Amino acid sequence: MDDIIGRERDLARIGEVLTGSRALVVRGEPGIGKTVLLDEAVRQAREQGIRVLTARGSEAERELPFAGLHQLLRPVLDQVDALPERQRTALVTAFGTQTEPAPLDKMLISLAVLTLLSHVADAGPLLLVVDDMHLLDPGSADVVAFLARRLDGEPIGLLAASREPQPLPTLILSALDPASAEQLLDAQPQPPAGDARRQILATAAGNPLALVELGPSGDDGPLTERLEQTFAAHVTDLPEATQRALLIAAAADTTDLAVVQAATGADVDVWWAAERAGLVRLDHGTIQFRHTLVRSAIYGAAPFGARRQAHLALAAVLDDDRKAWHLSAATVTPDETVAALLEAAADRAFTRGAMTSAMHALERAGQLSPDPDEHGRRLAKAAVIAIIAGDMPRAEELTNEAKQLTNEPATAVWLSQMAGTAATFRMRPDEAFTLLLPPARRSAEHGRIAYTAAVLAGINAYYTGKAEYRNQLDEVFTGLDAPPEFVRLWLLGALDPLSNGATVRNQLPTAVAQGDPGELTTLGSTALVVDDTTTAIAVLDRLANPAREDASTVQGGTAAAHLGMALFEAGHWQDARLTTEKLAAEFRTDPTLANTLSFAVHTCIDALSGGTPSITDLLAAAEPAGVTAIVVRARWAAGMAASDHEAYQHFRDMFDAVGAPVHYHLSYYGIADLAAAARPAHLEDARMIVKNIPTPGSPRLAQILRRAKALLADPVDAEQYFLAALEDPLGARWPFERAQLRLDYGEWLRRQRRIADSRTNLTAAREIFERLGAEPWAERARAELRAAGIAVTPTKEHPLAGLSPQRRQIVRLAAEGLTNREIGERLFLSHRTVAFHLYKAFPELGVTTRAQLRDIVDGDD
Repeated sequence: MDDIIGRERDLARIGEVLTGSRALVVRGEPGIGKTVLLDEAVRQAREQGIRVLTARGSEAERELPFAGLHQLLRPVLDQVDALPERQRTALVTAFGTQTEPAPLDKMLISLAVLTLLSHVADAGPLLLVVDDMHLLDPGSADVVAFLARRLDGEPIGLLAASREPQPLPTLILSALDPASAEQLLDAQPQPPAGDARRQILATAAGNPLALVELGPSGDDGPLTERLEQTFAAHVTDLPEATQRALLIAAAADTTDLAVVQAATGADVDVWWAAERAGLVRLDHGTIQFRHTLVRSAIYGAAPFGARRQAHLALAAVLDDDRKAWHLSAATVTPDETVAALLEAAADRAFTRGAMTSAMHALERAGQLSPDPDEHGRRLAKAAVIAIIAGDMPRAEELTNEAKQLTNEPATAVWLSQMAGTAATFRMRPDEAFTLLLPPARRSAEHGRIAYTAAVLAGINAYYTGKAEYRNQLDEVFTGLDAPPEFVRLWLLGALDPLSNGATVRNQLPTAVAQGDPGELTTLGSTALVVDDTTTAIAVLDRLANPAREDASTVQGGTAAAHLGMALFEAGHWQDARLTTEKLAAEFRTDPTLANTLSFAVHTCIDALSGGTPSITDLLAAAEPAGVTAIVVRARWAAGMAASDHEAYQHFRDMFDAVGAPVHYHLSYYGIADLAAAARPAHLEDARMIVKNIPTPGSPRLAQILRRAKALLADPVDAEQYFLAALEDPLGARWPFERAQLRLDYGEWLRRQRRIADSRTNLTAAREIFERLGAEPWAERARAELRAAGIAVTPTKEHPLAGLSPQRRQIVRLAAEGLTNREIGERLFLSHRTVAFHLYKAFPELGVTTRAQLRDIVDGDD
């Protein structure tokens, strides 16, 4: 093909995608040849017997939930009944074909698409081709990105083209080299020569479309604009009816010829002139512009009146959400009817999980609202969706805009609560608390809004550790009108976890059994604060772990971060890393509360496992924001990673000059490590701090306090504290702290020449440290055992440790007896990808059957 001159290397790279299990985005400027390469890949795929599914992003359908995905899957939707019920429901809900609305679940929708395509690929290899990916609606773009990351072992290739960067492997198309540009010009029916040729080569600068379409001209300006002017000029020579039809097609920006034809009201012959001019192509009920620049040229060159009439003509033949958007495009003055249609479209988009589309529809509905209060209400509603979608910067912008538009009291309270929500998760706790306290006081008038504000105010009071915030919130708490149980228990636990811990732990089971997913997020955090770590994991795992079969549709970054912290404290370090991996990776570019907490989890694990904890980065985010809870965790991690002579000062920084805790709760978790790091010069200082510790609020804190007292006691008194710390079996729920206790006791026993007793404790400590991966601590225990007369070497690394976290999780589920399809559902993978990972894992583990996996996993546990 002449159009592919100079693209030999690019075609070779694209050809690799046809073998399956790969994804590639072809990126470049307009006219650079992206679509030509995709078309060639489609041709080659079909020659090889590969089934091809295609979609093309559309400006007009960018606000329609999952429009691009529906276009991609339309040829195979007759196979949707083969999906598991939950997945089938999620997918038909996304496409708006479910009669009863179902809870939205973006991950389940993505899994349904993966399962469907994997099922289709059972009949033979498959190629997915998405052109103009940058114009896809956000929901479809997210699903395409999800698919691209899960093609391991699948006979599926994914090829996309985009003008804008995408988070996928990318091939950037550069301009043609001079020789190829000359060759392409020579391949044209009437190759230019002389000055005209030199001018075209200079103007096109290696852009293939410009080389073919541009004539010699003295005009300046961006190349894209010149190409659009060229295409627009072609249109003016066409019959008037054809020009009108082309404008309607450009306004529709859809491949559905039936819709465009109905809006034109003309005979199909109207398109022949446009086809002969090379502007559009009609094929099997579809209409496609030769290039996206043709569409934008036609639409951009038309006066507003003509564009308005085109949108009205399209709205007249549509009865879905596209009608609302076309009416919106044709409306320039406030119109409540159109605003109401857009709000209804937003509600449907929200139900289908298309948050960005819903948010944009509400913003536009607000702009078209004649009543300022309605404008403000719709923007406030959009802000709520932005919060749910995790777009806190946009939520703040929408909230601030809404505040300027409405004085309606109920909306004002709502807006204050939402602004406080955004500020909370953007790590501006002082601003957040100020915004949240007033609505929290007004529970009788505003019910759920006030209770939500009280919970969020409690988050800020806890994370700042400020006594004045806790006092103010305590006053509000006593004035709340019969608050829901999740609110009452959270405030009891957050405001005074030491005094109220036992009460909260006793009442949590009933509250959890009766709580809905939104309440469980708060109850899981409550359990974490009062050291009911087991309940925290059980509750938060349902909310934030996609591997759970019964996972809730309510997902949240803070739930995942708190789950990661609970898993870390319970000794499940690998799971803690896996749970918080994505959020922690986003910390440096977007230090939200959830991302910073997740990064703190990784920092703590690094500190204990011999890694390099990023203390400075963590403190740089938390200290200026006044998030004292995270500052204290960072100080503790610094102390755990420091050398002996530096550690004490890091732990000492968790307390003020007179020994009072910097954080009224979390500082106390470092007292035993402070005592262990105290050198002779620090002993009295450490004893002063420990002496002032209040009554522990949990078995965990009791164990930590008794260890601290044992380390600081005279040798004759130390054992009573060690034994008291070990006597409560609940202390084993925090294995690292239990292992520290046994190590200290073993060292003390060895110094007392009670060698046999010391070996028992030192061995137990070593085994726990090695299982956790706390290598510096394990080596210390081994050194003590050698001093006690036992020759020990590092335990051989368990076979599972060499697997990636995802592959390790697959092996564990397979060992439990789950089928590949069941594992795929839990981990949002296809059954074929699961089989691929097991195929790779078996040789690494030295097994040949699934039955042997149980012994491997049991050995690791």
